[in-house]
Amino acid sequence: MDSSKKAYGYLLLAVVVWSTNPAVAKLALAELDNFQVLFYMCIFAIISLFTVNLLQGKLGLLLEYSPGDYLKMFVLGMLGIFLYHAFLLGGFALAPAGQVNVMNYLWPVFVILFSIPLLKERLTPVTLLSVSISFIGALIAFTGGNLRFSSDYTQGYILAALGALCYGLFSVLGQKWNYENYSGMLVYSLSAAALIIPITLVFSSFTVPLVLTTWLAVAFLGGVVNSLAVVFWFKALELGDTHKMANLVYAVPFLAMIWTYLLNAELFSAGSIVGLALIVMGVLIRLRYK
Repeated sequence: MDSSKKAYGYLLLAVVVWSTNPAVAKLALAELDNFQVLFYMCIFAIISLFTVNLLQGKLGLLLEYSPGDYLKMFVLGMLGIFLYHAFLLGGFALAPAGQVNVMNYLWPVFVILFSIPLLKERLTPVTLLSVSISFIGALIAFTGGNLRFSSDYTQGYILAALGALCYGLFSVLGQKWNYENYSGMLVYSLSAAALIIPITLVFSSFTVPLVLTTWLAVAFLGGVVNSLAVVFWFKALELGDTHKMANLVYAVPFLAMIWTYLLNAELFSAGSIVGLALIVMGVLIRLRYK
């Protein structure tokens, strides 16, 4: 099999696995709160990523990072693992998973915005147009296209948007500081675990799940969605055309709607589909005319 076919194979695995995130998270949240789910996710992610680094021969890199590197990586772990998932899981707990996932896909828009001050990218008319289209899409998803908007899910949507903001900043700082992918993800997960343990003690409690479905859900979220799927993504980028790979990943939120219907019996509204389409359209315009 040539490298291009391998790249698309890895990409397909990553996209399918990532698309299950909202539906599987909702299953875990049936028994646990967002902090408890994140705690177990971190444990399974650390085990999975440690194994990946061991097999890839990357563990030695952990001895090469300076204290300053570890401080930066702690910040990345706080933003991209701890805060992102705490907000996103909180959103899933308070609102329909499919609609929360639409708001979550504002993160590429925040990447565009944070890239201007942090990566010194120019603010162009195309950038303004793309961001405007995406935020209009978010507004449509948020309101369902109803100008007399009234929703019981506002708090969940806001948490999802805050998670998207954190992940956007994480992505830009990750580009700026540029640590090795596999060892970096392990350190980020360790950093998140160091944060979620005291937070769970203060704001929640350590609970052992009693339902098998919950164990399977948190193991899948931590050990596969937030670890192995990332490895598949890195492999796809190594073997294929980065621009094409990045464009195809926007199939994730649309597939996620199907999973939430199948696993959670959640119907997706026309407003969610239109809003998500506009968010993705705005981002793709920016990528096309960058």
